[in-house]
Amino acid sequence: MNIERTFIPTRSPPGSLCWFEDALIDWSSGGIVYSLDGRVTDPSVRYAYRFDRAVMSSDGRYTVLYEVLGTKGLVLKEGKVLREINRSFYHATAYEYPVALHTLPSGRTILAHCPDEYCRIELEDAETGQRLTQRTSQSPDFFHSRLQFRGDGRFLLSAGWIWHPVDSVLVFDVTRALEQPESLDDGEPLETGEWCSELHSAAFGDQDTLVLSSSELRLGLYSLTERRLLSEAPVEQVVGTMMVMGAHVVSFFEHPTLIELKTGRAVERWPDLATGTQCGSILHHLPALPPLALDPVGRRFAVGTEKGIEVVRFVP
Repeated sequence: MNIERTFIPTRSPPGSLCWFEDALIDWSSGGIVYSLDGRVTDPSVRYAYRFDRAVMSSDGRYTVLYEVLGTKGLVLKEGKVLREINRSFYHATAYEYPVALHTLPSGRTILAHCPDEYCRIELEDAETGQRLTQRTSQSPDFFHSRLQFRGDGRFLLSAGWIWHPVDSVLVFDVTRALEQPESLDDGEPLETGEWCSELHSAAFGDQDTLVLSSSELRLGLYSLTERRLLSEAPVEQVVGTMMVMGAHVVSFFEHPTLIELKTGRAVERWPDLATGTQCGSILHHLPALPPLALDPVGRRFAVGTEKGIEVVRFVP
């Protein structure tokens, strides 16, 4: 595949980055928009708080701006503050804030987060805050983190941890959760057998698959419908945060690395782009991570640097 790289200069280091169409938005710096054609809009607001991360809905209407190692978040609609959200204080300064957005075919955008307890995921109407998963069942003892909806919204991934700590991954059927909210408390782990002792990170792949990175330096391709590993391969180094593109995975541990999923072989590296050393959801012991925006559908990613934004795009 061909690889294109573009640099966007910025007046100051970007604070957070989200893709929307052919632009990157830095919400924590006031909503600055950096278009790939070189146009830049000025910030529209100054948030008097420590917000340093953001997620956006695919249609661009809703954003959640939050403090990655804090308890506070803001729900924005078209850039305007809609409401505030919070998560439990319990070890909040240790691990990544759990939050994700998805727009349903009906046009309703749902918000997944843990507003009451570290172990209890709720799905809400992003606009009104209405709870869509009210239930009386007890939630399992799992620290939810790094929430991610599959592109079509069918599944919700939580790449969090269990006390001691041990990194692990849970996946939930969103349609079922909206009909049977107690299914969010099933807490069934992925059936990987003795393949690994920890699952450090995960990302959705093609069709019904999930790509997993293990503590034993291996990549696994897991079927959500068959509930089993389809393939696995050794890798040369820790994978960390991942972006899956068909037969390849981009790893962001230390620097971006393009890895062949079938063999685990590194086929391209960008050692000049520092992307931090995040492996699991626990971050309190790490230096601040650079802003990172992933767009697996558009086959591109962006990394914030001291001087601007580096964009890497994969062209078939």
